Amino acid sequence: MDLHGRRRGFAVAALLAVLALVASACGASPRVTREVEARDRNSSALGLQASASGGTDNGSGTSDTGGVAAGPTGAGGGGGGNASGTGGGATGSAAKRGGPAAGPAAGTAGQTTAGACGAAAPAGGNGGSTDTGVSGDTIKIGGTFFNGNYLDKYSQVTEDAVKAYFQYTNDQGGICGRKIQFIPCDTAGTADGTKGCLSKLADSDKVFTMGPSLDFNLNIVQPTLAADKLPWVGDSGLYGEEFTSPWMFPTQLNGTDVGALIATFAGQTLHAHKAGISLLNDVAGPGCTKRAQEAARALGYDASATASNGQVETSLDNQVATLQNAGVDTVLFCNDPVNTIKFIQSAQRRGWKPANGFVGGFVAADDVPQAAGSYAAGMFGFTSFDFYKSDTPGIQQYRAITENYYPNTFHHFYEQAAYIGAEAIVAALRKAGPHLTRTDFVNALKSFTDFDTGMGLHINFANIGNSQLSSGLMLKADNSLKWQVLTGRFKSAA
Repeated sequence: MDLHGRRRGFAVAALLAVLALVASACGASPRVTREVEARDRNSSALGLQASASGGTDNGSGTSDTGGVAAGPTGAGGGGGGNASGTGGGATGSAAKRGGPAAGPAAGTAGQTTAGACGAAAPAGGNGGSTDTGVSGDTIKIGGTFFNGNYLDKYSQVTEDAVKAYFQYTNDQGGICGRKIQFIPCDTAGTADGTKGCLSKLADSDKVFTMGPSLDFNLNIVQPTLAADKLPWVGDSGLYGEEFTSPWMFPTQLNGTDVGALIATFAGQTLHAHKAGISLLNDVAGPGCTKRAQEAARALGYDASATASNGQVETSLDNQVATLQNAGVDTVLFCNDPVNTIKFIQSAQRRGWKPANGFVGGFVAADDVPQAAGSYAAGMFGFTSFDFYKSDTPGIQQYRAITENYYPNTFHHFYEQAAYIGAEAIVAALRKAGPHLTRTDFVNALKSFTDFDTGMGLHINFANIGNSQLSSGLMLKADNSLKWQVLTGRFKSAA
């Protein structure tokens, strides 16, 4: 049976688990447990484990009660805004993929190898404390988040998504006799905070690996990771250094790829002649801008006009004036969500909207168009993952797990990236086998040369800086300022 056939088979089992999954939010019923065990037995010959979560509601989620008008950091930080986010209620959907050997069900062909781990330890045991952060019953994984930062709301739900997938894995019995212990650390978005958290997690907590994170300043961690031979999987991908370190495995596109993709859309679909770029002057902004300009030149249009801003700006009136005076017909955003919002608000105050509108690279969060206001109607927003409100099997499964454990959560593109980081870690841990070492874990990751996230994006963990698998789709804000899927998945033309 091929990969697509297996997924179709999963979909049937998943749909049968919908009601059970939602009903299990306060604990697994005996019927759900029996169904899970039966599916695990029936799929073991394929190296798969189709199962519905039977976990508990381990957290209340995060209240979605206003705060700054921003999505996740995208191209980097930004100043405050003034709009609230959008809440997300629990919606029953399909059961999650994945299994003892992770296998094609986790999207990575060739994982059903001899020695791969299911939930239980083998007859001879799992070797106990086989490496730093590993015991006979626990695997320690660390993560950093800027929960003390003004983007707390977005960071916290990202952390919750990671916890949800790891708790889901533990509720299925764990990995080869071990349960995951996830240890998050709040950096408050500062360089000192990131350094302090990494020191705590590596030296005091002695984690086996760093895991999914949403944090700034991940361009300063590479020497520590190299010295400690400490991998980091699911880092936020905001910095070019994350894509060149042999110890880091981001699960989000490099900002340079985002720049190429939004420029491709502007050239091929909007037929831009002269585009301007609004950019954050640090983090992912400059790389996104340079690559967008290269792609624009290859497609035969001009994107030389730029207007940069820092993370904290009172308004972007001057930046809007710069691009308006340059006579651009399209504005591309290599900016963070907050400053993208401020730019559109400033454009509305000036009564100016470019002929082809606005194209955002880091805006796939519900409150971006809603906070930007009426001038955001018709704006375009890029996402590397399938839209978090779509009904594809992978998205349904992701929502089912996150909302089962955190019913009040809301979704955005960096939360998706962190969730996929957790999934990739589990797949690699299973493949690494019972006598778990960092070397075997990293080798397992690097064997995933076409990791299907189940959300549209494919990742080559053997060459994380290679853009060959980079792709995405475009959203468009309707007149109600709600995102709608506009295109199918596309790749950069240059």
